[in-house]
Amino acid sequence: MIQAVIFDMDGVLFDTERIMKEGWQKAGEKLDFTLTEEQLGQMRGGSREQNAALFEKWFAGRIDYHYARTIRSQYLAEYIEHYSLPQKKGLQEIVSYLTEEKIPWAVATSTPRKRAAHYWDMAGISKAISASVCGDEVKKSKPDPEIFLKAAQKLRIKPENCLIVEDSRNGLKAGRASGACTCMVPDLTPFAPDLEPFCDYVCKDLIQLKELLSSLK
Repeated sequence: MIQAVIFDMDGVLFDTERIMKEGWQKAGEKLDFTLTEEQLGQMRGGSREQNAALFEKWFAGRIDYHYARTIRSQYLAEYIEHYSLPQKKGLQEIVSYLTEEKIPWAVATSTPRKRAAHYWDMAGISKAISASVCGDEVKKSKPDPEIFLKAAQKLRIKPENCLIVEDSRNGLKAGRASGACTCMVPDLTPFAPDLEPFCDYVCKDLIQLKELLSSLK
């Protein structure tokens, strides 16, 4: 029985993965490198250390990952400052539904807490969140399940009674490893047959997720 929901943030609650992709393209233009869709998919949900290792593997030391990431992060910050934080379709509806139904929910994101909390404030959802775990509060990043296990612990609900909502391969693998039920809401990474072992459900957006939760009551 689903008693709580744990959300990834970027690409699930906020339409920020698209902006980060544009940021990586800006970094590539400046530093002369290109990331394929497959490579971007491997990076999503990963830690700085994991992604730095991927850069080393792909570019053999030619590209400084941390400098490239700084360019990407600056692009993201400037975009949000200029255009505001883009929310995913159905965000406010799913937050209202969970609040009305008294279903506890958490955010488990690889994003550092300072930036994540700023996003929650911008979207007006900070007070509605029951618990949260951020990337700078765990030792191991997705696909390790640590972040989801900590979120479930904070919610005081067993992982097997939680529904984890993710958009990335790393996140879905972490969700499955935690023992929870998983739901993919595809963003830049489309649902594909090889993701089936890591998905119990697939919803096209947060509106459909609300319908799923209602059916699981």
